[in-house]
Amino acid sequence: MRLNLTILAKSDKHTRYCVAAIERGGRILRLVRDDEGHALTEDQCGFRKLDNVVVEAIHAPLRHQKENYMLSELIETRKGTARIDSFTQYLQNPPFIFSDTEPWLHKEDLSNQKSTFVFVEVNDLNIYLNAEDKYKSDFIYRNQTYKGFSITDPEFKSKERKIGKAVILVSLPDAPYTRYGHELYYKFICAVYPINNQKDFAMLDCYKI
Repeated sequence: MRLNLTILAKSDKHTRYCVAAIERGGRILRLVRDDEGHALTEDQCGFRKLDNVVVEAIHAPLRHQKENYMLSELIETRKGTARIDSFTQYLQNPPFIFSDTEPWLHKEDLSNQKSTFVFVEVNDLNIYLNAEDKYKSDFIYRNQTYKGFSITDPEFKSKERKIGKAVILVSLPDAPYTRYGHELYYKFICAVYPINNQKDFAMLDCYKI
């Protein structure tokens, strides 16, 4: 299947890349290396955020990741030709980011999710180093405070900064992490797009803060 896409996220995942892309109609999908949902290698990722690409891919859904497409071939890349404000019409507005304000989702709640992506606008986004020497983020969404979210966007994951208003893409992984005696699916912020001029989306630039 040939797909025309814009890269929304190229986030770090164990020395490989978790890649999310959006179609012109607003559907968000995940490009993966194989039918088991493994992340793409460096050689497969000849693109960056907001590049327009043409790919050959095969739908390869997993039980909890229906949006997965196995990348067969990267046919064309047009560097930096997209603008994030072209996609703000597709921003979502769920009551919560995956059911609640916690930075993870319990396994028993996973089946209630329609998608493993949430694409939203947030306020007061703040990235900081916590007591465990890990970079985390807090923000406000729909007047609710969200704390302790991990960021995998390589441009933003390892530096303290107060961003303020931003568009973010949040993703659920394919497997849980056992903590506190529970199987938890962490809600990763895989892409950050700061809004520099809060009155005009046309001024939004993901490479400037």
